[in-house]
Amino acid sequence: MLMSVPTTRQKQARRLAQKGLYNQLCVAFEHDYGFEKGRRIIPTIVDDILGKVRAFYEPDGGQGTHQIVYIAADAKAKITSRKCMAQTRQKAVVLTMLTPEDCAAYSEGAPVLLQQRLVRWLNEARDQGALLSAADLAFVCGASCGTVERRIRDYEEQTGTLLPLRGTVHDASSKLTHKGRIVELYLSGKLPGEIAQQTDHSLRAVENYLRHFQLVRELQDKYDAESISGLLGCGVWIVRQYLALLSTAGSAAANASPESRRDTPVGEPSVSPSQAPTSLPGET
Repeated sequence: MLMSVPTTRQKQARRLAQKGLYNQLCVAFEHDYGFEKGRRIIPTIVDDILGKVRAFYEPDGGQGTHQIVYIAADAKAKITSRKCMAQTRQKAVVLTMLTPEDCAAYSEGAPVLLQQRLVRWLNEARDQGALLSAADLAFVCGASCGTVERRIRDYEEQTGTLLPLRGTVHDASSKLTHKGRIVELYLSGKLPGEIAQQTDHSLRAVENYLRHFQLVRELQDKYDAESISGLLGCGVWIVRQYLALLSTAGSAAANASPESRRDTPVGEPSVSPSQAPTSLPGET
């Protein structure tokens, strides 16, 4: 069977097809990184690299007008002392830098505009499966971390809601965490369903946090915060917050009139304490 001879145009087409980042990476692995004997695996490695590049620079939904692509920590990547940011799973998100509503906020003053943008960016990142830290926000807006934290704190106090700041969601901050807020609302008399709606959590997550809180409550007379943290596998900050909330609630109950006291002991959730948490501490 005679072999057909490639035409000049076909030869040119082959050369043109060999251009681009994919082929350059394949050549680099084969000749520069010592993969001469592993040529079969090179395309797999390159495909994986390009997939990561696309994930970083082509976020879901694309980038629109007045938006930037920012790299944030993946919401599923928990904060631990053994991981630096380079070792943390990251995700590209789209942040909207300017909206028509920003003009009205600007007319009320720079602090109002800044707060509006911080709230928007935190929620946008959360909705795309990532979490921003105070340092991320300070870097994007050009303000200090202190200023960012003050604007966030003011918003949370004004609205009674917690923003999805990474340190808050992952219980790695000394400020009231989302779990602490859930327990605080419960101790104030709110039902789990009401708490779920107010804190933007599922009912299952709220009930799970209350079970975990009950375990801390049962251990408080026998162990200190560090020991409880080790026994339950959760952050010491959240344990300290639970203990502080229990102490505050206990003092308030002791000072209240008999008519105003609840029938149920303060700090005891309406869930069975014998039930183990349905997820690991820190998972929603």
